[in-house]
Amino acid sequence: MDELRIAYLFETTKAGSIRGAAERLQVNASTISRQISLLEKDLGIPLLERLPRGIRATEAGRMLVDYYADQKVARDDVVAKIHELNALTRGTVQLVIGEGFIGDLLSGPLQEFCRSHPGLSLSVDVMATDGIIRAITEDEAQIGLVFNPPFDERLNTTARISRSICAIVPVGHSVAKLGHEPTLAELLPYPLACLSSSFGVQKLIDDATQRDRVHLHSSIRTNSFTLLRKFVVSGLGIALMPGFVAAEELADGLVEAVPIANDILKAAEIHIVTRHGRQLPPSALRLLGHLKLHLKAFYATANA
Repeated sequence: MDELRIAYLFETTKAGSIRGAAERLQVNASTISRQISLLEKDLGIPLLERLPRGIRATEAGRMLVDYYADQKVARDDVVAKIHELNALTRGTVQLVIGEGFIGDLLSGPLQEFCRSHPGLSLSVDVMATDGIIRAITEDEAQIGLVFNPPFDERLNTTARISRSICAIVPVGHSVAKLGHEPTLAELLPYPLACLSSSFGVQKLIDDATQRDRVHLHSSIRTNSFTLLRKFVVSGLGIALMPGFVAAEELADGLVEAVPIANDILKAAEIHIVTRHGRQLPPSALRLLGHLKLHLKAFYATANA
């Protein structure tokens, strides 16, 4: 069916006459009459009753008029929602992060963003590095916050900063009293908690130990940064991770972050990633800019 012809029918029934519709639309009356006649011919049924004063839609005509009215309302609603998206008053932003960033996000950045944009919803999933890359490249999430991701041509890094992996040790631990940056070999005597191999942090540690021909025995292997921090705070041993992951414990004076003499661990980076070629909506772009400005992990003074 020709939408323009249905629109002429709608306006004619609304105005009560073809002449009234012509005046409203600023179209020649004969044009409207001809188009409605063609619509009746296409459907094989009368759509208007000609009355002594004006016109009235037949049952079939009323069905078309109601259809057009519903479509117009739906179209106007979609346009309004699109304007709302552009105005950041509605929509959902999908964020996927490593567990180590939870404390940083909840310390202020997410609260500030939600307070500034109450109409937006945030979806935040926590995954290891492999899961973050999969979620971004398969469009399950719009923005990823990941530690030292491997090169992937499908990923676009929108921001990065160096954040070395340190030895997180209890306050006063002998490693913190060495007076120099310890090598990986010097950490061998101490009980160690490690992450699962799916984490970017652990992959980098494994690369460093292989290069230095050192085998670090792990007392505990886990998929939780929280457990690593508790392991250290409880005095059970040490853990290797970026200092910002233990920012709360460092601020409370419960642990110390000791730099390690290893260029691989010092070259670690935090990345904010999106899928290469994906056009982000205004809401996701706003969150992206907010994270770059407000994540403590991206501050120049953040714990290394």
